[in-house]
Amino acid sequence: MTGMGYAAPFVAGDVLSFGYAEHLLVWSWRRIASGRACCPVMMGEFEAAFGEDGPDAFVTFCTFLKALALAGRRQFVIGAPGCLVVTADERQVLTLLAAAQAGAPPLLEAHLRWIAIPEKRHILEIATAALARALSTNALQVALPTPDVPSVCERPRAVA
Repeated sequence: MTGMGYAAPFVAGDVLSFGYAEHLLVWSWRRIASGRACCPVMMGEFEAAFGEDGPDAFVTFCTFLKALALAGRRQFVIGAPGCLVVTADERQVLTLLAAAQAGAPPLLEAHLRWIAIPEKRHILEIATAALARALSTNALQVALPTPDVPSVCERPRAVA
């Protein structure tokens, strides 16, 4: 797909801690980007996850990826198929979807502004809403990442 780079992943999270929805999305994105969009195994996964709506959900996912490529400010770095770490870009896209599912407009808007160019942001917003709705309808929840907040916040000591 245009607008998406394929590179060795940067460690930004462990795929092993993901739920089924995250695994399906990242695994499918990587396979599509590597030229294996017509994979029968992937189609089977979409049918298992979405039932009879599997083919429609797959088209919705592909439309989302095309909107992401069209509206993106830059090429996205994705991991190799089978790699057990997620890139920062993959995590950000999952957070975009999680924000749409969670009904968190400020977080959704922040990620849309970060990811998309202003002139094409609406395209990505529509595609994100459609995919988030398809996931939610089929009880597939993309989890918002846990914020990394320090437990104690101390003021730095002044040095004399």
